[in-house]
Amino acid sequence: MGKAVPYTGTLLVPAVAGWLLWRWTGLNLPGVLTLGGALALTAAALLAHNALFREGGSIAAAVLIVAGLTAVWVETRDSEVRDAVADCVVVGKVRVTQHPTFGEGAPEAKTLYHHTLDCVGGYPTEFSAEERIAEPGGAVRIAYDPAHRMDPILARDNQAHGSPVIPVSLLALSAALSAVAIAGEGATRDE
Repeated sequence: MGKAVPYTGTLLVPAVAGWLLWRWTGLNLPGVLTLGGALALTAAALLAHNALFREGGSIAAAVLIVAGLTAVWVETRDSEVRDAVADCVVVGKVRVTQHPTFGEGAPEAKTLYHHTLDCVGGYPTEFSAEERIAEPGGAVRIAYDPAHRMDPILARDNQAHGSPVIPVSLLALSAALSAVAIAGEGATRDE
């Protein structure tokens, strides 16, 4: 029974922290509030992890908790799609700008096409892309976030890209390293 609590904690701390962060970032709160809550949750997870061990436990496990929670943040953000779609018409001439890069090994220069839009509902009023999306007078569908937290994108590109594989792997590895640290702590005491 002496190790039941630490072993249970090694599993619950990363799992519960990851789940809570996933739920928190999915609430679509203002950015500062979301970030503040995520940092507080990460700090609480590290404190809970540290409380399981008398001498700090596995440092690698703590680092993996932070990496896993960061991955949860990124994957949750990449899983979001814009909630609204506007039917728009390109008005005026499409402006083209060149964005050169410098230095050896730099990426290729980028060309951006700036479109002025007239959309049902009045938003967005402009859209830039690495391709010409339509000629003046042409119709285009733009997906956007009504709260303006994310940049508008073409409706055809409005897909979730997030995957739970990396965050789950990092948090599971953190739990495994913590369990190994607990087992090693007992072996050292028994000698």
